Amino acid sequence: MQPSIAVCGVLADYRGIQGEGCVIAEDGVIVGITGSPPAAQLVLDYRGQGVYVTPGFIDLHVHLRGLLQSYREDEYSGTAAAASSGITMVVDMPNTQPRLATLEALDAKLAALREQSVTDYSLYAGVPDSIEEVRKLASRPIAGFKVYPDDLAHRLDVVHYILDLNNVLVVVHPELPEAEKPIIESNTLRSLHRGCHWETAAVDLIASLRPRARVHITHASCPSTLEHARAYGFTVDITPHHLLLENGEDCLLRVNPPLRSKAEQTHLLKKLLEGEVDAIASDHAPHAWREKLEPLSCRPGIPWLEAWPQMLYCLVEAGALKLQEYLWLTSRGPAKILGLDGYGVLEPGARANIAVFRPATRRVHIPRWSKAKQIPYFMEKSCMDVVATIVGGSIVYDGYKISSNTNPINPYKS
Repeated sequence: MQPSIAVCGVLADYRGIQGEGCVIAEDGVIVGITGSPPAAQLVLDYRGQGVYVTPGFIDLHVHLRGLLQSYREDEYSGTAAAASSGITMVVDMPNTQPRLATLEALDAKLAALREQSVTDYSLYAGVPDSIEEVRKLASRPIAGFKVYPDDLAHRLDVVHYILDLNNVLVVVHPELPEAEKPIIESNTLRSLHRGCHWETAAVDLIASLRPRARVHITHASCPSTLEHARAYGFTVDITPHHLLLENGEDCLLRVNPPLRSKAEQTHLLKKLLEGEVDAIASDHAPHAWREKLEPLSCRPGIPWLEAWPQMLYCLVEAGALKLQEYLWLTSRGPAKILGLDGYGVLEPGARANIAVFRPATRRVHIPRWSKAKQIPYFMEKSCMDVVATIVGGSIVYDGYKISSNTNPINPYKS
């Protein structure tokens, strides 16, 4: 039996601030909420210190690399980086080497996550080359399937089959294949070529296939993409970089879809503040230092796992977002998209995944746990300190160090 733990402070979730109190957990599950610490084997008492106790954050779009790309990031370094930000669950993307579109590759990745992750985890399967392979992949404990532009060009019949599966989550990278044809170009030209029209056209194409699946549009970089997605009843997330970073020719700013104009960025932020976004997802995409050196041919991707919740919290400190809205975007919203009951909420019976943090203004430094050290937001403003991160009732981060965790789970495992 796992030791009981009580975590005390200002309790809050997507429903609002519940006042000072304590969350009690046993065997990985919240068993009660009280006003004062009970007789627990371990008590973390932050009452009177302005410290929030909230559901752990969920990042539903990360690239942990691993397998043949472990030199960029692996399951331990990526989830340790996540835990240091109060993130208690991540969902990994399938564009690994090898691609997670065969049973062998998928099982290898699940084994690596099971052995190395310090947070709860799952992954998406890639679109395979045959419908028979879809059935095999769907038999594994996955969060859903991920559709890339290349799939729309070369595996459209399989994509159509997946979209016809009732109530399966399908996450879509919303660009048509034509957007990916140029290989070497400046960031400014990439933003022009990979324009918003490719995103909206991809959303329209998916909708035209009359999906029975639960469709989620990820990393929408344009307000028009968001509007199209919501018009079709799809859920949608946006990334920290499309909200916070301005385009430039620095290799560190290269990402797919590209960063947009200031006008589009401002409009996207307005949509967020108006409640038209279902979740924030990082699209954490680490690379080795040598892969981010050459401005014209460098690999696209920004590593975010040690900073994005803290930087996004500045919207709360500025009064633009309410705390409960922030907690919807970072915990309850992602849980709803993923179809996970008992996540993103503080109540008895929920998974004991908890973020403990205090508002604090500081500057973002070089990542400590992620292998990707090249970040375009060095010394940018951060507005929270993560005091502790608890996964399944176990402390995996105490504000200073990462502890091994014997209690992470894949919630899709039967």
